[in-house]
Amino acid sequence: MFRQVSSYMIANIVSAMFGFASVVIFTRVLAPQEYGIYIVGFSIAAMISALVFGWIKASVVPFTADESGTDIRVTAGLAFLALTLLIPVLYFGIGAFAADSVAYLLPAIMLAFGIGFFEFYLETFRARQETQPYMWATIMRAATALGLSLLLVMVLNLGGVGLLASIALSYFVTALFYSTLVWRGPRKPFDRDTLRAMLAFGLPMTISGTVFVLQTMLDRLVVASMLGEHAAGIYGASADLVRQIILFPGVAIGTAVAPIAIRLMAREDKGAVDRHMVDSTELLLAVLAPAIAGLAIVAPKLASVVLGEEFRVEATYLVPVIAVAWLFRSISYQLLHVSFQIQKKPGLMLAQGIAICAINAAGLFILVPRFGLLGAAWSMVISEAVG
Repeated sequence: MFRQVSSYMIANIVSAMFGFASVVIFTRVLAPQEYGIYIVGFSIAAMISALVFGWIKASVVPFTADESGTDIRVTAGLAFLALTLLIPVLYFGIGAFAADSVAYLLPAIMLAFGIGFFEFYLETFRARQETQPYMWATIMRAATALGLSLLLVMVLNLGGVGLLASIALSYFVTALFYSTLVWRGPRKPFDRDTLRAMLAFGLPMTISGTVFVLQTMLDRLVVASMLGEHAAGIYGASADLVRQIILFPGVAIGTAVAPIAIRLMAREDKGAVDRHMVDSTELLLAVLAPAIAGLAIVAPKLASVVLGEEFRVEATYLVPVIAVAWLFRSISYQLLHVSFQIQKKPGLMLAQGIAICAINAAGLFILVPRFGLLGAAWSMVISEAVG
């Protein structure tokens, strides 16, 4: 496991470095209003991707990591192709309810499809335990995103819309580059029974996943709704800074946990599964707890170095609070969700997600009008801790 974790860790650390550079550059180049467009657009994309493609992503590892010989690639690929018919439906449907977002809605939808397709590639590598392709694909995607962002934002002056479009393009470019490796033969043909099984397993996971994505984006959307895109840009920059530092070490560990646990479950070695999960918990806490403590201590200096001048003051008090929320969120995502996944009990995951989201929604509508951005951060801490 440690060999796999190290590869995933390298991938996510390097990716985080590119993301970190993006935050440094674009909080200086873009005004909070333009950065807020990116924050809201990315939130919309994440929601669409989870809702439309979550069932495919959720099925890859459970169906193919147990060494049974199941191949879902063609079945999943045709499903992706069919789902492109939803693009005009999503555009006009969302635009009817959120007219203010029409200017950046199409790039957000394309980003959603890019995320869904690329994550299918990563899950395929993860199920095969092919850590090197996973690592290089992750790094290439992040580097491509930064390069295209510099072109579209700083050269073509496309602002927040350009930032969204460049990230969307990075997913498609990287997926195209790795297509030969993912789709190499032999491939099993489309199978209706496999599709039904994927839907039966994946749809409950999709609902759960969408609830959790809503939870991760709800604070930004509520801030944008109540306080405007300017405030959403400031809040989103602080949240992105924490995410770049805290999320990826946790993801590196969690990425290695599930395939190993599924193989141990397939061998009916429950004792080994328990030991594996205990070891994973200890490793996760050993990595994240010091990182969060350090982040809270250096938040003022970090904000002054990393963020643009218009983002710094609020970040000094937002970053420590958001970091604590990410500790609880990482435990849920990287450990509890793996437990639900390997036991194929999506209902438990859904129940947890609904509870967290409901608590957060209530907290946001109570705390944001009274305490502004800090109220949004504390609402996230409370909901994630209870969850």
